[in-house]
Amino acid sequence: MSRFMLIRRGFTLIELLVVIAIIAILIGLLLPAVQKVRESAARMKCSNNLKQLGIGLHGYHNVHDRFPPGYNYNPTATPANISEATWLFFLLPYVEQESLAKTVNLNQNFGSLPNQNNTISAAMLPVFSCPSDVPGNLALLYYGKGNYAANGGIGPMVSNFTSPLGSITTPGVFLANGRFGIKDITDGTSNTTAASEVLKAPGDDFRGVMHYPEGPIYQHNRTPNTSTPDDFRTSLCVSTTKAPCVGVYTAYNNRAVILAARSNHTGGVNVALCDGSLRFVTNGVSQTTWQSAGTIGLGEVLGSDW
Repeated sequence: MSRFMLIRRGFTLIELLVVIAIIAILIGLLLPAVQKVRESAARMKCSNNLKQLGIGLHGYHNVHDRFPPGYNYNPTATPANISEATWLFFLLPYVEQESLAKTVNLNQNFGSLPNQNNTISAAMLPVFSCPSDVPGNLALLYYGKGNYAANGGIGPMVSNFTSPLGSITTPGVFLANGRFGIKDITDGTSNTTAASEVLKAPGDDFRGVMHYPEGPIYQHNRTPNTSTPDDFRTSLCVSTTKAPCVGVYTAYNNRAVILAARSNHTGGVNVALCDGSLRFVTNGVSQTTWQSAGTIGLGEVLGSDW
């Protein structure tokens, strides 16, 4: 054997540490880009869901010559309709969920579960959920949560069930027993919001609950992603940093709901307009412009920040 042997050596500890450090730096540079792409995809999916809901609203309008009510509660009707079925229930046949809609019993109240309507109330459909938010969970066992709420105007939503205009300060499109159509939106369908986003909160928080009136209707009092807490029922409010809330009433018959549009998207929220188009509205929109977009017939002109 030659006395000149080839000595093979591996990496030194310092070299390994340098390689690991370089890899860590590259990962650190890559992760924000990956997260940005992921959020962009989630935001697109979220806006696509809103687009589907907008198409569903127009499908309903084509059949009934009006948009669905925000929710039904009319004990003076003949026969009485106190089911509290929300606008999302009425949309089910128009988002390929006709078989689910057919399980309903409108003689049984969605606010008095468990009953035959559990199947609908607990269903958490992808078209009702934004992937940018945390996954949905059941509230109080029977109520599934989503991320889309209809425009109730300038609130609060209160408990005057006998008149569509009596349930809110300044009407939006979706009220208690309200049956407004395109002809009623004299401000213009391209200037009036139909639906936007809300954030879910954990546990028994009812914001985003799809099949009870306090969950899927938002108000235009406060601009998107405001730091001002939502006004909500004390026992159904779980405050978080991104979705703060305070309890201001105790039961359905003294409700005073004010929900703000909220999302996990950077800088604003997706909005579906009454003409079926979509818009991304930034957190910096003025309160005047935002409130003008929430009413149907006051003749306001939207600001340049729209």
